[in-house]
Amino acid sequence: MSEKSTIILSNKEKNSDNCVKWARQFVPNMPFGLFTFTDKKNIINSKKAKVGSIAIIETDKKIGHVAVVIWVGKNHITIKEANFKTGKITQRHDTEKDLKVLGYFNPEK
Repeated sequence: MSEKSTIILSNKEKNSDNCVKWARQFVPNMPFGLFTFTDKKNIINSKKAKVGSIAIIETDKKIGHVAVVIWVGKNHITIKEANFKTGKITQRHDTEKDLKVLGYFNPEK
């Protein structure tokens, strides 16, 4: 899988309007208090994508974004996320650079 894609999966899922609350359903030990982009950057503990880790993503908003890594390839990753498109659950596949991933929170570290 190497082609870039964005798929809308749902708009009726619990917490689909909040990326942090939605991701916490899958990674319960993700730290609390992730209100700003700086808060999110401060939990980065890995530069390597791993299935089940949380991608910390730069956006044009001051709050930043988080997503759950669901697939890792040689040059691409797939993430599942809430509220990247307002109120929707989406799945995106692309390079870390094009997804604007700065790093990861690996819950096993």
